[in-house]
Amino acid sequence: MSWREEYRSKLCSHKKAAKVVKSGDRLLNPLGLGEPTTAMMDAIADRKDELRNVQYICALVFHPYKIFAREYMKTFDMSCGFYNQLTMWQHEEGITTFFPIQSSSVGNVSKKLQAIDPRRMVIVTQVSPPDDHGYVSLGLDLFFTPDVIDQGSVVIGEVNPNMPHTYGNSHYHVSRFEKFVEIDEPLFSPPMPEPSEVHKKIAANVVSLLKDRDCLQVGIGAVPGQISKLLVDCGLKDLGIHTEMAPQGTHLLVEKGVVTCKYKTTHPNKMVMAFTIGDQELYDFLGNNPMVEFYCASYSNSIPLLCQEKNLVAINGSVEVDLVGTIASESFGDSMRSGTGGQLDFVIGSYWSEGGRAINILPSTAHGDTISRIVPYLTQGARVTVPRHYAQYVVTEWGIANLAPLNERERALALIEIAHPKFRDDLLKAAKKRLRF
Repeated sequence: MSWREEYRSKLCSHKKAAKVVKSGDRLLNPLGLGEPTTAMMDAIADRKDELRNVQYICALVFHPYKIFAREYMKTFDMSCGFYNQLTMWQHEEGITTFFPIQSSSVGNVSKKLQAIDPRRMVIVTQVSPPDDHGYVSLGLDLFFTPDVIDQGSVVIGEVNPNMPHTYGNSHYHVSRFEKFVEIDEPLFSPPMPEPSEVHKKIAANVVSLLKDRDCLQVGIGAVPGQISKLLVDCGLKDLGIHTEMAPQGTHLLVEKGVVTCKYKTTHPNKMVMAFTIGDQELYDFLGNNPMVEFYCASYSNSIPLLCQEKNLVAINGSVEVDLVGTIASESFGDSMRSGTGGQLDFVIGSYWSEGGRAINILPSTAHGDTISRIVPYLTQGARVTVPRHYAQYVVTEWGIANLAPLNERERALALIEIAHPKFRDDLLKAAKKRLRF
């Protein structure tokens, strides 16, 4: 049959597509814009009484699926690889447990998991409508989906006309899918946090470290958004972008000629990324754009690839930094805030990149200036994201500390200089005690 006939034969309702999931399966959701609709996931959750022992793995979820209610735990063994404001409560209440995976190793971890605990894998993802040759695109999220598809998973596609085709390794023929469900929903576009005066000062400090022809990786949050605004008029030129997530305001940087990717070592003249979360204006720019290439994180975050890129600058946030430079970015003590993600990939890549720099950003305080985020020791239970020997620049609203060339005592003094003034005396006492000087 033709691909059009095959496509029509696989079209069905959410309820029928949900029947694809069997007891004992490993069910996976892409993150962000690739994640299925509430209707799709709720149709699967509604089968809780007829299914058993389904392992469910998700990350960076933006839909309030009912599967996360406690009553579904008997059927679905749920793990999360990256939390956000919507899902942190799941960890606190024990609904989901954290799955520590570094972005670059997602595909490899999946292989190892299958080798140890072989199950049929099922992935449900949003895709674009098929093109004239019968290929749909994974669109604006390729984080781990290609790895899972290529490892032989059963694939259910929600076909959304709002999901654009993208360049890179995002295309799959309709024959690779088990079922399709047609939907028409706007792509999720979360409100971006408004930058405070503290965020603006941090962003200005970061921009002061950048140079012409730098290749940027920028994380999510209010500060990265402000960095993009400052870059538009800062006078820098010929920047490149090789990132895990497309920075907010990317389209403006290209339109203003700040980002050209002209001098990139790998993928010259192209922006490389694994996914995006932003506004419709950003989505319109990234879709169907030959300057933009989407790849799974096992490629975009590949440390050997990143090391080849000259002047790679990694800009990421964190929760705490201790006096010797140990960085916790994913939890406050045992309370998960996000996940391992790709920060360490880009920190190591920039460390070995010729001219590269890793910039770690954080406000100096939390909870209304009552708690210092530069601390003598990380809070008990904190998950270490960046070990101290890979820590480079640490930036707060009070300044910049370059830890790379410093010994531990010098690091402590440099970090105290950029801590909030009200905590500096106590931090100095703690440093003298901890580091014996």
